Amino acid sequence: MEYGAILREIRIRKGLSQKEVYTGIISKSYAIEFEKGKHVMRVDLLIQILERISMEIDEFMYVSRGHQLSNHARYIYDYSRFANTHNIPALYELLENLPYDDTLMSSVRAAEIRCRIAVLKKMERTGIYNPKDAPDEDKKIILDYLNTIESWTLQEVQLYGNTVEFLDDTNQVFLFKRLSKSLELYIEYDVGREIFCGMLVNLISVCFRQQAYTYIDVLITQLKLICTSYKELFYQITAQFFEGLLKGVGGDTNGMKQAKRALDILKEANHTDLAEELASLIL
Repeated sequence: MEYGAILREIRIRKGLSQKEVYTGIISKSYAIEFEKGKHVMRVDLLIQILERISMEIDEFMYVSRGHQLSNHARYIYDYSRFANTHNIPALYELLENLPYDDTLMSSVRAAEIRCRIAVLKKMERTGIYNPKDAPDEDKKIILDYLNTIESWTLQEVQLYGNTVEFLDDTNQVFLFKRLSKSLELYIEYDVGREIFCGMLVNLISVCFRQQAYTYIDVLITQLKLICTSYKELFYQITAQFFEGLLKGVGGDTNGMKQAKRALDILKEANHTDLAEELASLIL
């Protein structure tokens, strides 16, 4: 379905006239032809029109796809769900169903999934979660891609966050310094904050495993500054865990109690797999 036809359908369902939606943005004749699918629309004009019908462009694109996620959003949704629940069979299925179109991103996604599978399979056998068990060739594919980035998008920040534990110490820090410059650009954008929160949680976890305590306090502070909304409650609880754990490492018994209390909250909220993964950081 053409965007114009979709917009017409939404407009009619809302009981709005063409005059109410398009006046001052495009002409009446252009609006009629646009809704018939005979004209394209500049993005800035489309955004103005969507504001008239109280809709963000992300939602409009979601509706235009028949209320289906984009390919990237679907991949992230499935990958995160399967990785967080340690669902190895589902990760294998996700790998098999990847669209192999000879693009670099297709290769990177495949490498990301293979890394996660390898680590989880080794964990099943040994009971030890060790990101170093990821295949070297797949880690290289991910690192080579991340090293090419000059201006980071949220998708690339998300990729770094999902794969940072597979990178060596030097590249973890080097890449974080490069992408962190983008943080302030997305601080007011809900999706951006969520992605940066997820990235920081993964990076802090890596620092604890490597006992790189020098950076952790700063990273926790950044996480707490970002996740101030009730919508980031999971990240707030995780920040409390990290803060308590860091105190516990310094010998504060109350800090360790704080960390364990945060884990209990996560378990009660049915995030048992994530709680157990965080619990593995307690030495």
